[in-house]
Amino acid sequence: MLTGVMVAAAETRVDLARPAITTATSDLMPESELLDAGEIRPLEDVSDCKFNLDWPHNSGHVAGNVTSNAVINCNSKKKYLGVETYLYRESSNPGYFKLVAQNSAVNNSGNGSYVSAAAALGCVSARYYAKAEFLMVEGNDARHERTHKTPVTQVNC
Repeated sequence: MLTGVMVAAAETRVDLARPAITTATSDLMPESELLDAGEIRPLEDVSDCKFNLDWPHNSGHVAGNVTSNAVINCNSKKKYLGVETYLYRESSNPGYFKLVAQNSAVNNSGNGSYVSAAAALGCVSARYYAKAEFLMVEGNDARHERTHKTPVTQVNC
């Protein structure tokens, strides 16, 4: 019985080097969970389409903003194109990130070959991370779903 108690105590040990913040009780997410969200794939060919997610960067279109843009660009018309872009910024608690911007776009007209959605907000010098969820449906109803992510990137304003 004593051995079982010692094992239970070892399994519930708290790492005091990092604050005990969980995503269930907070809107902060540890960097380790972000990195498990998908593979880093900045540009990928799917069928005759390119799926791309920009790394977080200073916007060239809106001065003073940090942005990440997700794009599906196809050579032929598709039944449905959709993208959801998420931008995270490191919180004042190092190693933990907070969702700070989100944007989505769809092209479901049945004759679309392009869609993009940029997640952007006023720039604060910090480390950022972006994630995008892509969905492309071809005319024959073949579905292509992907999740792309970027590495954590420092953006200076």
